Amino acid sequence: MERDMIYLRTYPRVWNYEKKIYSIENIRLIVPINPGELVYFGIGIAIMAIVSSIIPGTSVIPFLLRYFAFPYLLMKFLTKKKFDGKLPHMFLVGYIKYLMLPKQISRFQAGQRYKKGKFKSVSYRDLAIVNATEAAIRKKGEKKKNV
Repeated sequence: MERDMIYLRTYPRVWNYEKKIYSIENIRLIVPINPGELVYFGIGIAIMAIVSSIIPGTSVIPFLLRYFAFPYLLMKFLTKKKFDGKLPHMFLVGYIKYLMLPKQISRFQAGQRYKKGKFKSVSYRDLAIVNATEAAIRKKGEKKKNV
């Protein structure tokens, strides 16, 4: 008995809908706001409050500029600008992780040319792996000489 099968094609992006905030405490907003943008705006306000309390000359900056314009520009920068395909804060996190990597990267090291076998180019090798590979090749060469 043969089953009638129907293939339904779907796309993952169809199921991911954009979340928006339309009102806060029964106050209807003029423009719907993305929750992530609201969080970044709050972070911008917190940063400006901390900077205003630390640096005495910032009290000269008008209130609207200090607590609305600067956080808004920071929010737009953090949500729209991309460095290397990543949002700025994620790019900064990745760069800090790269700086904290152990300095045993053997990238661009001079390599030996081998007559037999094929090797694929590797862009990242730990120094321990390179040393183990070279030691194994040396042992193999010594065994051939002894035979």
